[in-house]
Amino acid sequence: MKVVLKNPRTGELRQVKVGWSWVLFLFSSFLGIPLFLRRLFLLGALMVAVNIVSSVLSNTATEENPMGALIGIGVQAAFLAYLGMKGNELTAKNLLDRGWVFAKPESLEAQYAASRWGIELPAAPASQQPAGA
Repeated sequence: MKVVLKNPRTGELRQVKVGWSWVLFLFSSFLGIPLFLRRLFLLGALMVAVNIVSSVLSNTATEENPMGALIGIGVQAAFLAYLGMKGNELTAKNLLDRGWVFAKPESLEAQYAASRWGIELPAAPASQQPAGA
């Protein structure tokens, strides 16, 4: 399921998927590029740091003591799993923090996304509320 967010200043529309992010799960380890493209700069920098630490740990591992490599790969896999689970939510919250709004806040998709992401939709203007409400 996807929800549409709109930039009220430019009119630009962007679809954000609700749920698992395969793009972030599969490709974030490549220099954090998908994170930087989504303007999640802190997470992108953290991914680069995780890659560096994982590489250092892998290079220090020996055949007799492979724990460094296993720990590095485990940390990287855990971070990628986190990005897969929360990446789309973090992307949407980042857009909303930057002034974007739900294009159709009354839609079931927007209501579902807001409940999954733990955010509140803005109240409908009084002129759009049903009579007797």
